[in-house]
Amino acid sequence: MSAGGRVGSRIGPFRHKPFLVYWTGGLVSNIGTWLQAVAASVFVYQLTGSVIAVGILNFASFLPITLFSVYGGSLADRHDRRRIVITTHVISGFIALGLGLLAVTGGANEISVIVVGFLLNTIYALAKPSIIALLPALIPRDELADAVSLNTLQFIVGQLAGPVLASLVIATLGVAPAFLLNAATFLGPILSMLYLRRHGIGAALTPRGKGGAAGASREGVFAYIRAHSWIGAMLIGVVATSAAMEVVRTTAPAIAAEQLRLEESLAGLIIAAQSAGSAIGVLLFVPIRKRGLTRRIAMVAMLIQGVGLVGIALAPVLPVAMVAAALVGMGFSLCFPALTGDLQLGVEERMRGRVMSVHQVAHLGNRPFTALTVGTLAGLFGVPIAALAGLLLIPVGNAMMRRGWRLLDARPAPPDEEPAAS
Repeated sequence: MSAGGRVGSRIGPFRHKPFLVYWTGGLVSNIGTWLQAVAASVFVYQLTGSVIAVGILNFASFLPITLFSVYGGSLADRHDRRRIVITTHVISGFIALGLGLLAVTGGANEISVIVVGFLLNTIYALAKPSIIALLPALIPRDELADAVSLNTLQFIVGQLAGPVLASLVIATLGVAPAFLLNAATFLGPILSMLYLRRHGIGAALTPRGKGGAAGASREGVFAYIRAHSWIGAMLIGVVATSAAMEVVRTTAPAIAAEQLRLEESLAGLIIAAQSAGSAIGVLLFVPIRKRGLTRRIAMVAMLIQGVGLVGIALAPVLPVAMVAAALVGMGFSLCFPALTGDLQLGVEERMRGRVMSVHQVAHLGNRPFTALTVGTLAGLFGVPIAALAGLLLIPVGNAMMRRGWRLLDARPAPPDEEPAAS
């Protein structure tokens, strides 16, 4: 293999500039998202002293994923996906800026933070299917699984850097600068989409439909999933591995303040540790995939998440809590890309935006309900009980993954579709 070939093999999809630009823009935005999430949770906990209030915040913040993602998928399959991303992120930037200015003047409270969380994630729910559906147009089809894994790394690095940045900014400057910094990060996706438009990459692959987008496509996507039952089984697997992550995120302030008797701002370090574990999982995923062990390791990965949840429940000191959180994150990164890659490759391009919008509901839309349930359990019975309740996710997730892959392997393989830009 030539030197150029060896370098290309090491950096994988990053050697395709459209993917690199797309990935970098998303990274900037995700750092801001997690900066905002941790700052908002800490701010609400400081004001109320209640983990239930934090659960309500997370419920309100992620409820829009459940409510509006399918409509976002309809938009993604009917309109220019790049334009959708640009428009939504401009609006989100102004909303985030408004919260920052409100905090600077002392007018922000738990209600305003919850309302802004709901608004930002409503817009995110509309934009995310377009972002996901663009991915196959940026890289060759045979590199899609690696690109999905690296795209997961984008979120993980954001989850790692955002909470650490939040802890530093809140400890030194306060909450208001954290909210203002988040507003600036919406420029990342805007600039990346402008690059793709300038180079003619990622244009709509299907014509716009006639009439209203919502009703018909919502009906169509669920009919499509019912007709392809492997999709539903794998989506339940996505719910299980994602919900285990939310158990840690929701309880992190209470773990720091109540279980470990530390400053609540150290919740950012627990969440960052979970993200560090996720990063390790991503680094392990590519060599595992190349050895053909993806599915087998994905099943083991959910068991690793279960071990992490037990560790969270029993952690006596911060380092133990961080290691346990890292195990939950590592298990997620060994499981989630395997499921997502098969979904991206297995569905038809004409339905990809809508199916991936339901994937988004499975991945993120479970969070409001998980957060509210876990927050309530932690408030009533304590963090250990809330964490141990998450163990119920493990056998369900493994059973559904096994079923999904069995059904997927039994159906005819779809023909290759659109070429990807390089």
